Amino acid sequence: MSSCTWPKVLLFGDSLTQYSFSADGCWGSLLANFLQRKCDVINRGFSGYNTRWCNKMIPSILSEFDAKNISMVTVFLGANDSNLPTNKQQHVPLEEFKQNLLEIVEKIQSHGVPREKVVIIGPPASNISAWEKDCQINGRVCTKSNTETAKYAKACVEAARESGCSSVDMYTEMVKEKDWENMLNDGLHLSSRGCEYLFDLLKPVVTKVTAELPMLYPDWKQVDTNNPELPFIGK
Repeated sequence: MSSCTWPKVLLFGDSLTQYSFSADGCWGSLLANFLQRKCDVINRGFSGYNTRWCNKMIPSILSEFDAKNISMVTVFLGANDSNLPTNKQQHVPLEEFKQNLLEIVEKIQSHGVPREKVVIIGPPASNISAWEKDCQINGRVCTKSNTETAKYAKACVEAARESGCSSVDMYTEMVKEKDWENMLNDGLHLSSRGCEYLFDLLKPVVTKVTAELPMLYPDWKQVDTNNPELPFIGK
């Protein structure tokens, strides 16, 4: 019997990726639905991680996959790096952040994935007052500033341009919208509205990258009722 190797879309990042199949943080689910019967969408998101750590771990993540089966990789980082320097565990200085992104893309390319298949997603803005309340409830100090996050979002666009891959500037686009704070469910993480907005920004890039991929296995209307096994045995 013949086998079918499904192309992979790899989502790599922090909690905004880790939660991307949850009820609220559903942009990964929306992407999987958009690519149904074309790709497997694989979640490799790590809550709380920054580019310094992700730069070290990306070779291990990539080793799980054959490069020729990877149709796209999203790199969605910056929400933790852009914390103020008082958050010594997660904060990464701006220049190092950009260099880490460049090195992450370089490592993805070195694994055999063309730069055209890599998308850097910049961090969203934060609803600072809402995130302060969430931090207080959970015994943490709020160390977010949209002034800082905007700089990291710009660095994402610059890193994408310099490395020759695509970018989605979530921060710049979302703050243009009325009541953009509703795109967040706790002040930091994306709500369902925010995820739908992100998916709409991603869709043109995804469509371009995956345009050549066929739907796997025949449409049910094309199955030979007398010989239904034929598509599955390679004849």
